[in-house]
Amino acid sequence: MKSDTRHSFTSFRVVLAVCALCAVVSLNASAQSSAGNTIVMVCEHGSVKSLMAASIFNRRAKERGLPFHAISRGVNPDANVPTPIAEALGRDGFDVFHFVPTLATAEDLTSARRVVAIGVDLSAIAPVAVPTTIRWDDVPAASVDYAASRASIEKHIELLLDELARKH
Repeated sequence: MKSDTRHSFTSFRVVLAVCALCAVVSLNASAQSSAGNTIVMVCEHGSVKSLMAASIFNRRAKERGLPFHAISRGVNPDANVPTPIAEALGRDGFDVFHFVPTLATAEDLTSARRVVAIGVDLSAIAPVAVPTTIRWDDVPAASVDYAASRASIEKHIELLLDELARKH
């Protein structure tokens, strides 16, 4: 009887150890795959164009079942999202009232799958050109014409997602 209990306890410990190992391997695989699937959207203040682009990109990538995730960054970040932009994004289904713009870093750029520079020069952040960078210099100011800015960003995002899907 004592031997059966010891054997059951040992078996239980082995099963528990295997489960723990599987969980760690799964978490590491998820972390590695998500780290290489980050798209960094960068604009001047990190509170308008890059935020619009990241929000729309994430929705569209999810709809397509793609594993990519965009983040918004700024070269000279604002303290918060301008109220008219937060309201407009809210009407589009994005709650960004509590979003805090973040400064783009060299690590953000070099670790990204793709970097999108929206009307900004990134050389002060990454003096050596980041080969995964593309430029969207034709996006109109959202503060002047939100609809035109959104339409331009959506067009760029569809092309980017098509490219990423082909290479995925």
